[in-house]
Amino acid sequence: MLKVKEWGYSNPVISPLYPSPPLYWIDFQVQLVVYETDISNVEKLLPYPLEPNGNKVITWISDEPFTNQGSGKEAAIYVQARYKDYVGVYEPFLYVNSEIPLCGGREIWGYCKKIANISLHFEKEQVRGEVERVRTKIMKCLCIREVPAKLEELPFGPIFSVKVIPGAAEDEPPLRQLVLTEGEMTAKEGMFYKGKGSVDYERSEIDPTYILEVKRVIAGYYGILSFVLPHGKIIYRYEDV
Repeated sequence: MLKVKEWGYSNPVISPLYPSPPLYWIDFQVQLVVYETDISNVEKLLPYPLEPNGNKVITWISDEPFTNQGSGKEAAIYVQARYKDYVGVYEPFLYVNSEIPLCGGREIWGYCKKIANISLHFEKEQVRGEVERVRTKIMKCLCIREVPAKLEELPFGPIFSVKVIPGAAEDEPPLRQLVLTEGEMTAKEGMFYKGKGSVDYERSEIDPTYILEVKRVIAGYYGILSFVLPHGKIIYRYEDV
């Protein structure tokens, strides 16, 4: 019999799929586009009790060859949100191409990850990022690198996530928590640039990224970053809802 104290951090307890936080992503390439949408679009995607904290949206498509949870690609869309005195961003759409970050992200923090085909390419002067699920191009982003930029220009912040784990028994309520996680992101010196950008969403009711309709593109970004993701903080429990 395998004693509980001998279990691994995650399932399978005899051969864990992923390690305990913090997670480390080192020198990965990422393309981002910052744009404005109608704040009513943000409201449609924020789960209670989060409220909009602005109308800026960030798209993220990254290629992560060196992490302590394997290699992979990730794509996300961030919106500005707040809860009481907490201010940050929320990801209504989040995609990966590997089961390790899929399971770890959902089980630890409640990140709403799905599997998708994610690509990041260089063509002529442009950086092109695409996310495809079942032959639907739910996200296509372009940017060019014109001038140096700073991470502080991005409307980022701590990340809100809603952790939902259905109950195993029919009459058992689900575990539901609002989590806030503050990671540490840095750019490699001289390797973060900005320029023109564009975003296009193919309409899908399965992955309705199109809800965050582009009204005005602010800028596109590309760079080499590193990121550390620690445990989160539970700031709200949905026990009485």
